[in-house]
Amino acid sequence: MALTPNQLQQLSMFMVDIYNAIEEELLVNIARILKQDRDLLLLAENGAEYQHWRIVQLQKLNTLTQQQMRIIAKHSGKTAEELKKMLETAGFTAVEQHESIFQEALQGGSSLLTAPPPHTSMALISVLNAYEQRAKDTFNLINTTMLQQSQQVYIDVLNKTVGKVLSGVITPQQALKQTVSEWSQRGIPALIDKAGRRWSTEAYVNMVTRTLSQQVANDMQLTRMDEYGVDLVEVSSHMGARPRCAPFQGRIFSKSGQSKRYPAFSSTSYGEAAGLLGINCHHVVYPYIQGKSTKRYQPYDAAENKQAYQESQQQRHLERQIRKAKKEANVMQALGDLEGVKEAKMKVAQRQAAMREFIEQTKRTRRYDRERIV
Repeated sequence: MALTPNQLQQLSMFMVDIYNAIEEELLVNIARILKQDRDLLLLAENGAEYQHWRIVQLQKLNTLTQQQMRIIAKHSGKTAEELKKMLETAGFTAVEQHESIFQEALQGGSSLLTAPPPHTSMALISVLNAYEQRAKDTFNLINTTMLQQSQQVYIDVLNKTVGKVLSGVITPQQALKQTVSEWSQRGIPALIDKAGRRWSTEAYVNMVTRTLSQQVANDMQLTRMDEYGVDLVEVSSHMGARPRCAPFQGRIFSKSGQSKRYPAFSSTSYGEAAGLLGINCHHVVYPYIQGKSTKRYQPYDAAENKQAYQESQQQRHLERQIRKAKKEANVMQALGDLEGVKEAKMKVAQRQAAMREFIEQTKRTRRYDRERIV
């Protein structure tokens, strides 16, 4: 069988961990820069002195940028290497795990075409190369965006802190803590799309790596089927499938649409961003050879599937909230705000308690690895 959704997720998690680490280092570095002349702010007594602190901090922007560039560069070589390894593993593993099916069918008299060995197939190599270039371009953009946005976060912290102090309702220390806390919770975006939506580093890198590994596996699989002349595909199934995928899982389709027994693959949501084999999809496809293959999957009950999907989304939200609180505690530590550290750790405890209650109610498996930060 092809790579399972869990195996594909494991391939992408290392990339997510790296970028979570990059984001935290960038935020911690901002906090360290802010800490250097914090007394100028805490001892200031009027608007002119608050603005003076802001100007002093703005003069450190170039130094901050150089430090942030080094942080990103330190990891970028590692990410490029891991990205290529992830795509090659996902693609060729998916193909090779089905070679025995094709060979058995050929030996059994099926009228399949003869295909070259997977690693010498120019069609497969072409698909892999296209995904590797796409991945390289995407992560270059992520690196550039994170650098630019870390600069903007720093400037925003300065402006909002002074603005809050000048409003006269809170102390300078409270203003700085609040603003830094807000940004540690929001994080540094890895993408700002055309609609102006800010994609968090974790969410975007997770989506990109999981989608790339899933799609390269499926596209190389479909290409391999074409090389052998296999028309029928079976779609995997799993509990908790999203709405645009659920109706088609566990079924067999015809890629050409010429089968009299099975519906056309084009009749599914394949090709849609939120559809089958699209962005964040966990499904995989398998070759199905009439009279030679054994059907592996069955559809799930629609109501049970919907409930499982909703619970999985809620668990992912709780996991993100725990990680955000842990990140905030580290940023406050770098800022030297002991009260902020204490408050952040209280958030961690409260959110972990919410997770325990959720797990008790739903009987789902708690994933501690998804609550940690590297």
